[in-house]
Amino acid sequence: MKAVILAGGKGTRLRPFTYAVPKPLLPVNQKPMIEHIINSLKNYGITDIIITLGYLGYQIRNYFGDGSNFGVNITYSEEEKSLGTAGCLAPIKDMLKDDTFLLMAGDNLTNLNFNEFLEFHKMKGGVGTIALVEIDTKIEFGVADLDENQNIVRFKEKPVYKNYASTMIYALEPEVLDYIHEGMDFAKELFPKLLENGKKIYGYVFNDLWVDVGRISDYEKVNSLR
Repeated sequence: MKAVILAGGKGTRLRPFTYAVPKPLLPVNQKPMIEHIINSLKNYGITDIIITLGYLGYQIRNYFGDGSNFGVNITYSEEEKSLGTAGCLAPIKDMLKDDTFLLMAGDNLTNLNFNEFLEFHKMKGGVGTIALVEIDTKIEFGVADLDENQNIVRFKEKPVYKNYASTMIYALEPEVLDYIHEGMDFAKELFPKLLENGKKIYGYVFNDLWVDVGRISDYEKVNSLR
């Protein structure tokens, strides 16, 4: 099985840290965050890895090389322009056409059990499975529900709504590659298109650690974990 790690973003919300260093190479507990991802994949026997590169990507290539010093095999796909989160798979379709593959963002730190995730995906038999985390959204005001005549029929004081947030951890079948073109985004375009075409996408809810290191506060959080 192959894993694709998306590492081409500019990390603008993490500036000034990312002016000179690509976000996936920022250290977390003395190792680049993308190295934590690679080690996690390796622990589950996933050692054939493709890294998509963009902004300052040469630094990632220089650090990992072919991956042999890290116990994995790494190949690279370099974007001369931004191709989108799904569109970046367009140039490497031939490398992914033979089997189920994993896709992760290079700034998603997690201790997700990949074996259980992939077993769930295979059991369900869909074209894709998205790892989901439950989030609580608290409304800081009382909320009124109205009927068609604007009568208040229900009042809730500071309700808490539960939702399932999509991580950027996907198990995908090669079939999805037929729908991908350059410039395409997973959430905005690819997944809706798959659903419109009757394809099944499942959600795997997990409660383990997951941090999307998108902001300075997130970066400080993961560096405080042990």
